[in-house]
Amino acid sequence: MACLVAGPDPGFQHPAGPAGESSGLVVLDGDSVRLPNGERVRLLGVDTPETGQPLAAAATDFTRAFLAGRSPRLVPADPGRDRYGRLLADLATEQGSLSAALVEAGLAWIYRSRDAGLLALQARAVDGRRGIHGLDLGGGRGPYRPTSTSFHHPECRLPGARRRALPLEQNPGCLFKMGLSPCRRCLPWPPTTAATGGWRALRVRSQRE
Repeated sequence: MACLVAGPDPGFQHPAGPAGESSGLVVLDGDSVRLPNGERVRLLGVDTPETGQPLAAAATDFTRAFLAGRSPRLVPADPGRDRYGRLLADLATEQGSLSAALVEAGLAWIYRSRDAGLLALQARAVDGRRGIHGLDLGGGRGPYRPTSTSFHHPECRLPGARRRALPLEQNPGCLFKMGLSPCRRCLPWPPTTAATGGWRALRVRSQRE
């Protein structure tokens, strides 16, 4: 599957508004916040870079700017919870969907969602080389082992015994356009560097957070 990559595109711009957070709401990272009542919310259907990965701080700053001075609502209004007890929902303001804005800016990717709107935004971010999709990752660009919903580091054991039989893909843009997401266990993308301890060290840190 060949993917055409267009030139850089400025894409989604940070929403207007003062720096900081809305009253009582704390941004924990790009895809997690704590509400004034103490509840933690994890964005549903998207992931942002983990601490130690490229643009993790940029994703956090984007979320903080998007929510600054506003009172977001949960979508759906009665969200479920993940295994850590966090609410799973999008956050919406008069500016629109936080999840969609992050994906459009190239600061998040879709996680196990087939939402057509998000998939279209992600394809535009890939073609426009926005955010993470525009980084020069050099020799760190693959290969990856795709499964039905995710793609993995070649050494990841999550796919099990069949992993050696799975094809390898060099271009992550093709995988994102298919709606696949980086494996949350081996964290194959965006690549880490020796300065952060590599992908194994990052995986251990992410499992502790």
